[in-house]
Amino acid sequence: MKILVGGIYHESHSFSHLPTDLETFRQTLLLEGDEVIDKLRGTTSEMAGFIEGSKRFGFDLVPTIWAWAVSAGPVQQSTLNCLLELVQRRIASNGGIGGVLFALHGALVGETELDGDGEILSALRNLVGESIPIAVTVDLHANISPRMVELADVIVGYDSYPHVDQVERGLEAAELLAGMLSGEIKPVMALEKPPMILVPQKQFTSAYPMSELIKMAHEYEREVLSVTISGGFAYADVPEIGLSVLVITDDQLELARGRARQIADRAWQLREDFLPKLPTVQDAVSRAIQTDRWPVILADVGDNIGAGTPGDGTVILQELIDQKARGAVVTIADDEAVSQALEAGVGQEVTLDVGGKSDSYHGKPIRLKARVRLVSDGVFVNRGHMRDGITENMGRTVVLESDEIKVVLTEIKMPPWNLEQLRSVGIAPEREKIIVLKSAIAFRAAYEPIAHEIIEVNSPGLSSLDLSQFSYKSVRRPIFPLDEF
Repeated sequence: MKILVGGIYHESHSFSHLPTDLETFRQTLLLEGDEVIDKLRGTTSEMAGFIEGSKRFGFDLVPTIWAWAVSAGPVQQSTLNCLLELVQRRIASNGGIGGVLFALHGALVGETELDGDGEILSALRNLVGESIPIAVTVDLHANISPRMVELADVIVGYDSYPHVDQVERGLEAAELLAGMLSGEIKPVMALEKPPMILVPQKQFTSAYPMSELIKMAHEYEREVLSVTISGGFAYADVPEIGLSVLVITDDQLELARGRARQIADRAWQLREDFLPKLPTVQDAVSRAIQTDRWPVILADVGDNIGAGTPGDGTVILQELIDQKARGAVVTIADDEAVSQALEAGVGQEVTLDVGGKSDSYHGKPIRLKARVRLVSDGVFVNRGHMRDGITENMGRTVVLESDEIKVVLTEIKMPPWNLEQLRSVGIAPEREKIIVLKSAIAFRAAYEPIAHEIIEVNSPGLSSLDLSQFSYKSVRRPIFPLDEF
């Protein structure tokens, strides 16, 4: 049976001034047709799970596109239209589609349509018809909407943050689709959305309180088909923002509703425990310098690239300089500084204004006198749990050294999900003393095994823990913690 497969994946930050256009997808990952299967086979992606499912259940996969872009501002409508047109062309040239497996993020905000994932599902439904089953995967930070539940037959979300279970969730979606197609199951879904916004920092699935909700989900999966606990994306100004509990049963809607309500009620009871308390930048840097066990990871929570920030925050770098830190590594996205360093050349001394150029949230540019140690094309292949086998591109990349602080300058911002990012520019992360990572939790999959200590820093930025600084206009109210209950 022909099964349509593909994915359109973006986590959109409503308060970022950096728009997401077609070139943004091309810079990150945009595959079409057969290359979707050829390039994602054997990787740690949902598509790899779809491929494995095709082997187990006898699917004849019809690949469309795989579009993924690093988180930034809302997706331009013309870009979303173009991506959907590419999907439509593949459907038009392949008749007899029996089902759909598609990867979404769940927090895509469109330029004109706030529920971007709902819009994608609506387009898919119009293209294949009402009778064709659609099974989708979503990220753990999905803001799942009632519209998404109405349009899809099955929604399967990640169980882990860091996200190391994409293959398993892709395979789970394929298994549920196979059950529908064979008539063995008749999935029904129930969605509960308690009025809660969770910042990424408190969605770490191995730590309390999120771990308690995940434990409940796994217990209930003994009697239901699937349970998804989605922490939501706190920086998307949309009505469906926040925690989602989605339960799928085999034609037992009341059971699904009851289990979803139980988990949602427990989340609400724990709401105060979902408020993070982290050290200041000054205290975190002081603690890192004073420790005698290395490496120490400073998680720059406020400039979490994976959440849509520009990746050019300078606040922690400035504090490292002020406190005369030695043996530190900081990565900053700054194409202007990269060009200036490349003009000087390897081995030359340069004086540059580094970072702090995108907005007023992430600190001011730092005048840095440094030596150019290395230049690179910025291309590397991930190895390990996060995005294994997938090629990344940071653009032209330069390593500067100033008073024993290494500054890695990149043209294109890149979340620090993989050790190969630093290794590709001659830096062995295991041997460094202090590593600043612009991430909240996702870095842990790669760095936790080598770190002697991880310090999460209450730094400023577009992914700040202080949600009161953002002018939400579309979220449903009242909602915790923006409002009192």
